[in-house]
Amino acid sequence: MPRETGDALMRISRIEIQNYRNFRHLEVRLDNCAVVVGENRIGKSNLVSALRLVLDPTLPDAFRQLRLEDFWDGLGRPLPEGARVRVSVDIADFEDDANLVALLCDYLVEPEPMVSRLTYEFRPRGNLADGPCKASDYEWVMYGGDDVERRVDGRVRRWLPLELLPALRDAEGDLENWRRSPLRPLLNRAADEITEARMAVLAAAVDNASQGVAAEPEIGRLAATITSQIANMVGEQQALDAALRFTPSDATRLLRALRLYVDDGRRLISDASLGSANIVYLALRILELGALVEDGDRLHTVMAVEEPEAHLHPHLQRLVYRDFLRTRGLPTDEHHRVVDRARTTILLTTHSPHIVSVAPLRALVLLKRDPDDGSTRAASTAQLTMPDEDVADLERYLDVTRGELLFARGVLLVEGDAEEYLVPALAKAIGYDLDALGISVCSVSGTNFRPYVKLVGPNGLDIPFALITDMDPDGSTPLALGRVRAVLKHLLGEAAVKERGADEVWALGEENGVFVNSHTLEIDLWREGNGVVVAQTIAKLAPRETIRKRAEDWEAGEEPDPTRLLADIGAIGKGRVAQRLALHAAELKCPSYIRKAIEHVAKRVH
Repeated sequence: MPRETGDALMRISRIEIQNYRNFRHLEVRLDNCAVVVGENRIGKSNLVSALRLVLDPTLPDAFRQLRLEDFWDGLGRPLPEGARVRVSVDIADFEDDANLVALLCDYLVEPEPMVSRLTYEFRPRGNLADGPCKASDYEWVMYGGDDVERRVDGRVRRWLPLELLPALRDAEGDLENWRRSPLRPLLNRAADEITEARMAVLAAAVDNASQGVAAEPEIGRLAATITSQIANMVGEQQALDAALRFTPSDATRLLRALRLYVDDGRRLISDASLGSANIVYLALRILELGALVEDGDRLHTVMAVEEPEAHLHPHLQRLVYRDFLRTRGLPTDEHHRVVDRARTTILLTTHSPHIVSVAPLRALVLLKRDPDDGSTRAASTAQLTMPDEDVADLERYLDVTRGELLFARGVLLVEGDAEEYLVPALAKAIGYDLDALGISVCSVSGTNFRPYVKLVGPNGLDIPFALITDMDPDGSTPLALGRVRAVLKHLLGEAAVKERGADEVWALGEENGVFVNSHTLEIDLWREGNGVVVAQTIAKLAPRETIRKRAEDWEAGEEPDPTRLLADIGAIGKGRVAQRLALHAAELKCPSYIRKAIEHVAKRVH
């Protein structure tokens, strides 16, 4: 099938899995690529396995005939009548490629923009006298669109194959094995551009060099000794004539003898580190897949990589996958612009916070346990709606924090360093070990909480969260009021917040995880009865005598002016004061708004 492509961005836009292994019913939307994360045994490999049922042309049909244990455990045993496994893959953004349209148009579920659906189904056979009771009572079918009679054959998998790089891959072994090496098709492709006459000249040159070395007396004597030893072992009739050469002189076998060297040609790839072998292997696979598309052997590739962090130290993980994910692994020009955008869909499953931290924001997919039935469900960022500047801010945030948000069972969003230091210590003092609970305290370094709430909220990654912010009184209307309204509008819709007074907004905020103090963190700590500890801390850290003297007066019982207290703390540094106070958390009384926020999240992560 010849290639006729414009600027197609073909992608998998949606995956739906029913009753397969961990999944009772998983539905997830995807963007141009996907980075799948989740705790151990949550089903990341099973997600890839489900995709293979639909798209992998190398998967034998025998593997598509599932076992009864492949059904979701929650169905019970014996399986209920009519139970079936179903995996559907929606494909979008292929209108600009005439060949993809021709291949997929019979399976459309949406005409404009075009979306086609491919479905694998493992279901009871239709000719059973009684209900199914064993694996052979089931059959698998592949169909397109929403019509079970519109069968999909292997032709679709042939042109849109899934290529799997498994977690336990042997990159070094594959590079050394000619049949499995991704270098093989690239060398074959290069050889096709060399004339037979030129290949004969090259082979003769290699043969002459090889004969020249073999003609050295020492080499000749060694070859004769080997031949003689073989003859002594098996007799003259069975003897083999041994020769020492660089490589066969046959032109067709000459390229097979080429080996990949690194470090300026000083070292074979087999002598390099495992990490280097993985990088080279990944680069060759991407080039190989691109060559297969360009040569018309396929139209697109879905590349699934399990544990791409294997053998790479953190800096290399970030360096390799930052651009790899953003260009979808495609060749770029000198300006880092993608040369051909219609080649590869990338799907990674990873435990690495370093890879997550450099992933495009809309590529994130989080697998999590459903608290109701124990099955695995998914949340993704593919359809987040926010301005580009918010996307850029969140991507920078995830890069700096190494994607901690995605590995948390619950999140406490706070304004700055002071809360980030102090809240975990206060939580432990009141009986909540946030690390043990899997709750992360994440500073947004300001008061713009809305993009972070979009990310972790119910329309994003759906991670239990609470938000802790300062009242920041400013005349008759505290600054926090508009802040809380903006968050509630996102969570509940504008109508739910409209016309509500301040007291109603505060109450509605707490119902939805938004907690506000009466002034600022430091003032509320003081008012909670922690004045002596706060004053002692200021006195010990005071950079000037006047600040130390005021703190000693406050410790003795003088009531501080809030503005003066905050100015003195600011002169020391709010983060530094909070760090020192955290050492005395057991002596502090936890402000009620912080306690409520901690309890709000803790209840939701169990």
